[in-house]
Amino acid sequence: MSKRLLPVFLIASLLLSCNILVLPFAPPTPTRTPLSPAATTTSVPPPPVSLTGAPFNISWDDRSLFRQNLTNSAQSILDGLPGASIYHIAFSIGEPPTRLNGVEDVRYTNQETVTLTEVDFAIFSEILGGSILIKNVTLDNQTVKVIHQTGLMRLPLTTPLLPGDSVIIHVIFEVTVPAQGGDFYYGIFGYNDGILSLAHAYPTILVYNEQGWNNQMPDLDGDPLFSDASFYLVSVDAPEDLVLAASGKEVDRTEAAGRQQVLYADGPARDFYLAASSSFIKQSETTGEHTINSYAPASLSQSALSALKTAASAIADFSNRYAPYPYTEFDIVPIITSAGGVEFPGLTSIAKDVYNEPDFLEIVVTHEIGHQWFYNLVGNATQDQPWLDESMAEFVTWQYYLDRHGTQAAQSYRDEMQATWDTLNDENIPIGLPVSSYTSDGYVAIVYGRGPFFLLALRDQMGQETFDRFLADYTLRYEWSIATTTDFKQTAEQTCACDLTPLFDEWVNP
Repeated sequence: MSKRLLPVFLIASLLLSCNILVLPFAPPTPTRTPLSPAATTTSVPPPPVSLTGAPFNISWDDRSLFRQNLTNSAQSILDGLPGASIYHIAFSIGEPPTRLNGVEDVRYTNQETVTLTEVDFAIFSEILGGSILIKNVTLDNQTVKVIHQTGLMRLPLTTPLLPGDSVIIHVIFEVTVPAQGGDFYYGIFGYNDGILSLAHAYPTILVYNEQGWNNQMPDLDGDPLFSDASFYLVSVDAPEDLVLAASGKEVDRTEAAGRQQVLYADGPARDFYLAASSSFIKQSETTGEHTINSYAPASLSQSALSALKTAASAIADFSNRYAPYPYTEFDIVPIITSAGGVEFPGLTSIAKDVYNEPDFLEIVVTHEIGHQWFYNLVGNATQDQPWLDESMAEFVTWQYYLDRHGTQAAQSYRDEMQATWDTLNDENIPIGLPVSSYTSDGYVAIVYGRGPFFLLALRDQMGQETFDRFLADYTLRYEWSIATTTDFKQTAEQTCACDLTPLFDEWVNP
């Protein structure tokens, strides 16, 4: 067994789901530290959200704050994406941080070629073990009656929205966070062991495409959220002892009366995520335009530093191969979860237990960083075509080991991918199916195990130089938009001037 990578029998047991590299063997029950009696008896509700300050006093068309979040080479995107949704969100967090008050204003523009009669939002906190109470919704200052289904909020439009037209949606809501972490979706939404993981905690507009609104109940073996690249200005009012780590760039901060008010600019991005703990200590390293921040309790400081070094290497490697990393920051945080890691724009959360497995920590951090390119920069329908981000993230992790550690390490990692596929006896099930078409084990074995072997086969057929040029062209062509399997194939065929249909029929197509 290699000391550089986890033994084959461990990786073969990985349960991977929804942009997640899951811990070896059956998902363990997260360690749950009960809230202390003092914390329980001194519970303080979240204060009301102010509607007079940032971000609600910032013009919809003012993108100046996002410049701090973007590298010089990415600044030009601020003059593009004219119809991207713009979120102005404010959270206030109670003590302990299990109750939130939220206000959200979002300008939504119909970028389709058809008239829309409703706008659909994901409200996933209620399917991830918590709850959300929608207290009030208005469309252009007119009250609207919400159609509520589990995990979904549908807003009928009193006046149909023509292509190119916009509507301002105002939502007041309250969120309850699972107090000891949730058993839903690996516990990535919850407060556990003094760590808050605030995933999918606000209403998010879903994607409308040729299939209509993508509002089906997500299969939680896969990533639940399918979203367009948007711009987020998010204000967080939190107890001052919490160390906050969030998507985007902190652009303003005030502190008073035991509270902190922090404003983040996140965008373009497909989501906003926040983690927090009073035990976090931040370690940072700046290379060129990128600052990498690794947060962790003091007891994990050495492992957190290793994660930081891995992140710096992976970001440099993938920036060179695919496209420059667009953000000025990247954050890494530990959370209590039975998943190995979960990616968010400009940030990844890593299971706290993984910090005790240095080889596995490198794998997880690299895999999740790969999603900064293939999930965030280039979007895809994560429920319908999960291979476009998960198989890609596995492949680029193999590429990282080849570039960073050499052929022997890359072969070892290839053996681990093979071991994952072996768990389904090397079945030649297509990798291009929706999440719901696989069993849980089959999803892991095919999308994470067989999937990267398709990319290796494609590399062999196209030739390494042509394949490398193709992935760079594909990333550039679809950055900040959504790519499909058809887009992927067409770009590859244009690059190689060859017919790849037989290869796609063998590996990808149902």
